Amino acid sequence: MSVSENRLKDNYRRFSNEKLMRIASEDAARLRPEALVLLREELATRGLAEVATKTIEAQLREVSEAELTEYCALIQSQPCPTCHSAAQPLNATITSTVMSFLVMTTWKKKFVIACPACLDKLNHDASTTSVLLGWWGFPWGIIRTIQALNFNSKMSKTNRVAYPNELLKAFVLTNVGRIEAVRHAPIDLQGLIKATQLS
Repeated sequence: MSVSENRLKDNYRRFSNEKLMRIASEDAARLRPEALVLLREELATRGLAEVATKTIEAQLREVSEAELTEYCALIQSQPCPTCHSAAQPLNATITSTVMSFLVMTTWKKKFVIACPACLDKLNHDASTTSVLLGWWGFPWGIIRTIQALNFNSKMSKTNRVAYPNELLKAFVLTNVGRIEAVRHAPIDLQGLIKATQLS
C-alpha cells in the first residue's frame, strides 16, 4: 500500500460515521478507485456497508428513466418544506432577485423545492423585491431587474405542472446518492429537501 493510501486509510479511520456516510452518499462518484475501495472497507468494519453500498452504487450507475421517476415521486410525495402541506406534489423552481444601491447591484438566484402555491409565492416575492429595490443602480439595476422579472415569469410557468419539471429531475440526478441514503428515513429526506432553501 502506498504512502498516500496509508494516509487515506488513517483519515477514514478517524472520520465519524456521519462524515463517512456523507462521503459515501455525496462524493463516491468522484473518488479514485483505490480510495473507494478503502472507503468501502472502513464502512464494512463499522457495520455500515449495507446502507453505504446502496448509496455508492446509486451514484456509480446510470439512473434509468424508471428509477428517475421513482426518485422524483419520492421527493414529490413529501410535505412542503415551506407550508408543511402535503396536499400537492412538490416541484422545483429558481427565484431571481435583484437589489441595487446606487452604484452596486446584486443579482441572486436560488433553487427551491416546495409545493406549487409556495413556488408561485417565492417567484412573486422575488419579482416584487426586484421591482422595489432593483431599479436603483445605474446601469445594471435597470437591466438586471428586467432580466429577473422575465426569469421569474418563465420559471413560474412550470410550478404547477402535474409531472416533475426539469429542475426537479436535475436535482434528483445530482443528488441520487444522498436520496438513496435517506429514502427510508422521512425526516432526513425532508431535511435534504429543506436544505435546498438554505443554500
